[in-house]
Amino acid sequence: VAVMPTQHGESAVIRLLPKERGLLSVEKLGFASHDDQALRRLLALPHGMIVICGPTGSGKTTTLATALSMLNEPTRKILTIEDPVEYEIPGINQSQVKPAIGLTFASALRSFVRQDPDVIMVGEVRDGETAHVAVHAALTGHLVLTTLHTENAAAAVPRLLDLGVEDFLLRSTLRAVIAQRLVRRLCVRCRAKRRLSAQDLCADPRYAAVGFEVGETVYEPAGCDSCGGSGYRGRLGIFEVLELNPEIRSLIQGTTDAGVIDRAAVRQGMTTMLDDGIAKCRAGVTSVAEILRVTTLR
Repeated sequence: VAVMPTQHGESAVIRLLPKERGLLSVEKLGFASHDDQALRRLLALPHGMIVICGPTGSGKTTTLATALSMLNEPTRKILTIEDPVEYEIPGINQSQVKPAIGLTFASALRSFVRQDPDVIMVGEVRDGETAHVAVHAALTGHLVLTTLHTENAAAAVPRLLDLGVEDFLLRSTLRAVIAQRLVRRLCVRCRAKRRLSAQDLCADPRYAAVGFEVGETVYEPAGCDSCGGSGYRGRLGIFEVLELNPEIRSLIQGTTDAGVIDRAAVRQGMTTMLDDGIAKCRAGVTSVAEILRVTTLR
């Protein structure tokens, strides 16, 4: 619960984690098949750093917890430092930051490397000190999972450089960046199917802007008792997975531009969040309005 005083009273936000629904399953997150395979391939790496990006409330914690549950084996020691511990996963050593006693992300990370872990999860890289310790942990043979607040996957690179991480260390340790957003899922009981006409494309230019053509089928919210009249029920993620290959690593310099990295990744087959969202629109999972609410055209 987060409460903040405003001009006419208190603003309260309640975050709900429905743990009983089995959300810690990668199949339920919304990854496309090729991104699912990429995630499993990345989690099989023995060391390096994997970063998950997105704004507050974009599902980063759930994706991290799912990745940890996939890695959770008796032969693998996993340590986490979080703020707060939201998902309790049996078999994983989870800690919560307590700044009042000096237990911060950075101080916990320094202690972690003496605990002989295989996997380290840092809830968020907020400052240069945490970024440096996380990168050095990845450099010394640990698989490090963490999050950043950036607009897209490519923007994570200049953000880490801005935090003071040396470019040669980033080239050596960063394995992948996963960016994500949450969109509402169309209610399967009442979603409305419509075939686009020329008049539809003229009336709503958003369809043409994201690549829809005359004759294609789209689904839109309608509203029923099951979804409370909203037309949506539940949420899922849209993702982009940026894997660092030699060409993209060569672009990581002191003055790296996120746009250059983004264009190089798209040329090499990366599916952007927008493209992933449009594919889900065509599959009838969500609506165009939802995709454009959380993403921008590139």
